[in-house]
Amino acid sequence: MATWLGWTCTAAFLAVAGYAVARLVVACRTPGSGGCHRTVDTAHALMALGMAVMCSPVGGPLPMAGWQTVFLLLTAWFVVRREPVSGWHGGGLHHAVGGLAMLYMLTAVPHSAHAMASPWSPRMAGEQAALPLLGWIFVGYFAVHAARLARVSLRSDTHRVAAGCQGVMAVGAGGMILALL
Repeated sequence: MATWLGWTCTAAFLAVAGYAVARLVVACRTPGSGGCHRTVDTAHALMALGMAVMCSPVGGPLPMAGWQTVFLLLTAWFVVRREPVSGWHGGGLHHAVGGLAMLYMLTAVPHSAHAMASPWSPRMAGEQAALPLLGWIFVGYFAVHAARLARVSLRSDTHRVAAGCQGVMAVGAGGMILALL
């Protein structure tokens, strides 16, 4: 990935993570705010931060095994809890798929032991992604989800920013997986 593109993607994903954290702060201060929305915003913050680290030209603070653990726990949480999330946000299954996609990005191509702590390259020279069909399924899933979010952001003034942030995540996740294939 070109350095300028890495920094641009890093900034976009950090902005999405910041927005998710801001929503968490507001939710914690708002009486009657549902726990499922806090869980979803926590998931968005973690996924956006993980994607920012993957794109960052300087790397991040956790080794790959740490990130794999974070996304495995996140996926398990959404599979077990199955909290209903209303409307276009996507339910527990959607967020579990997102966690699995993050795990796929981390494990589909062999990386060094400290890959997430150093600048990350989604494709090592000459390496092929494991289970490429699964990768293509994720790419298609995120493309459909991004199109759905684009419609939401164009039609709704109240949800435009949230849908836009989730759209950035969908396009980013699909694009990063596409780079693996």
